[in-house]
Amino acid sequence: MIALLKVSIILGIIVVLLSKNFPLSWALLGGSLIMGISFGIPFRMIMKGFWEGLSSWETIKLVLILYFIALFENILREKNLLQKMVLSLKKLIKDTRTRLISMPIIMGLLPSVGGALFSAPLLDEISKEDNIDPERKSYINYWLRHIWEPFLPIYPGIILVSILTEKPLNFFVREALPYGLATFAIGLFFAFYKANLEKANLSQESQNIGQNEDSQENLENPQETNETETSIEEIEITNPLSTFILSFLPIISLLFLVIFFHFDLLYTLIGINIVLFFILKFDFNKMKETLIHSINLQNLILIIGVMIFKRMLEITGAVSDIAYSLNYSFIPTYIIFFLLPLIIGIFTGVTSATIGITIPILLKMLPYQNPSKYLVLAFASAFLGIMVSPLHLCLVLTKEYFKPDWKKLYNYVVKSGILLAIFILLKFFLT
Repeated sequence: MIALLKVSIILGIIVVLLSKNFPLSWALLGGSLIMGISFGIPFRMIMKGFWEGLSSWETIKLVLILYFIALFENILREKNLLQKMVLSLKKLIKDTRTRLISMPIIMGLLPSVGGALFSAPLLDEISKEDNIDPERKSYINYWLRHIWEPFLPIYPGIILVSILTEKPLNFFVREALPYGLATFAIGLFFAFYKANLEKANLSQESQNIGQNEDSQENLENPQETNETETSIEEIEITNPLSTFILSFLPIISLLFLVIFFHFDLLYTLIGINIVLFFILKFDFNKMKETLIHSINLQNLILIIGVMIFKRMLEITGAVSDIAYSLNYSFIPTYIIFFLLPLIIGIFTGVTSATIGITIPILLKMLPYQNPSKYLVLAFASAFLGIMVSPLHLCLVLTKEYFKPDWKKLYNYVVKSGILLAIFILLKFFLT
């Protein structure tokens, strides 16, 4: 129980630091140091634990995977393949509802940190002729871009849980697919329930455009957004169908190789990136620039922080002590596997941090009967937690772009989260 109290205090400190806009990566590293000191571990052993967490193959492989995913995305952006995909789909699809949801769904195929910032201007552009309130647009942009996250094998959360549990990636893809479908169904319901999609009058359209122009000035990366809009305006699509198929081919190839042919994700990413460099005719300077631009130190430090925090939980014995305390707390096991990732997910708003903190603890508590079922429950609960977290970066950036009424927007998110929670628990009990 003492270990549980100490770790709870450390997590509380991390949450306070997050509320003060302190980077989560450095908060986790600081929390790891405090944990070692509070458990009376010699400083030399603490430093050894830091090194082991940093240099383990698990950490190195995860860092490499995330880097090559970022490189893959930047290659597609550099050659306007994502923009062509969106524009061709816009020409192919005439239905207003389908066009609205297509923007965040397509942009959600790639796991950009704060990626809602890229889909927001696209959604805004395609909805200018429709009388849609900013709260509904914000919800569509935020919720529907995350339908892939539970099961798409290029998102950090599912990769990390596979590595930590030593279970095949394909297992979690298969088991988590229903949660992605449920997220999609819930998103469709709240996106269009009692929605007024009548054409807006000119004055209101002008007002909305002006409002969105003002909101763009407050974004953290306004230059990046403006570049996206400019490049879209300059692209001409002559054959929408063939353009869509060709632009979508790299993504679908990656997914097929990993999911259906069981290729290792890291080596598949390396191979596809090399092929794309040659097929898309990158010269040496552009290749070098893209390789350097894909390095996101903050994201890499976050993963390192997660893995070091995990290692310190093991070295201090906190994992075993907490698992023992919870096992003998008379709290049903399924409630622990549901609530712990949910709470940490709400506190952090980051899937990889939530998985990295909770899975090592829960692994020590797995029941002998059907343990995989409990791991899937914990993973789904972690996803639910970050989706309803007000700290989720995509939610924050979406709010800044569309300037919705926060209470109305968060009301959509909370109601969606409640339905998703019901689905998660029903699936757990009925399967």
